Amino acid sequence: MKLANSRGQIAALALTAACVLAAPQALALPDDRQQPVKVSADNLEANRSKNLSIYSGNVVISQGSLQIRADRVEVHGNSKGEINKVVATGKPAHFQQQVEESTNPVKARAQRIEFLVASDALQLTGEAFVDRDGNTLSAERIDYDLNSEQMQAQGQSEKKRVEMIWKPEAKPAPDGQ
Repeated sequence: MKLANSRGQIAALALTAACVLAAPQALALPDDRQQPVKVSADNLEANRSKNLSIYSGNVVISQGSLQIRADRVEVHGNSKGEINKVVATGKPAHFQQQVEESTNPVKARAQRIEFLVASDALQLTGEAFVDRDGNTLSAERIDYDLNSEQMQAQGQSEKKRVEMIWKPEAKPAPDGQ
């Protein structure tokens, strides 16, 4: 197989590889959104008129199987008190969420993670990395839709290219073994 060397070929390979990684349709565990949001941090700055809370210092946010760990987290809300966006930064910031009962959680890390709550979308920038059951994707930027498991990834230079590693499917044992 000839290695791809143009941006278009690399993007096509990344998309193909992402389709392999994105096995069945996935959603967050059904009761995650009904769980309380728990936040711990060293500091909090809250501005009710802007619907913005900024947590800093060893921040851990959890809701059901969802967990975000970072140095700094901005929680953006709306006038109804609903969270619409969470921006986590760190060296790196971490995100994980179990999307199916019988699987390991999807794990992601990057210098900046933007989680768009309504659409269950992640925008990872700066040494971005996603791990789904040992299948990994790393790039300078990864956009990941947790519902459809569609991903787009891009590198920024020859040194920071998209890299995907996926495990082969386990083959069933032949009859009688």
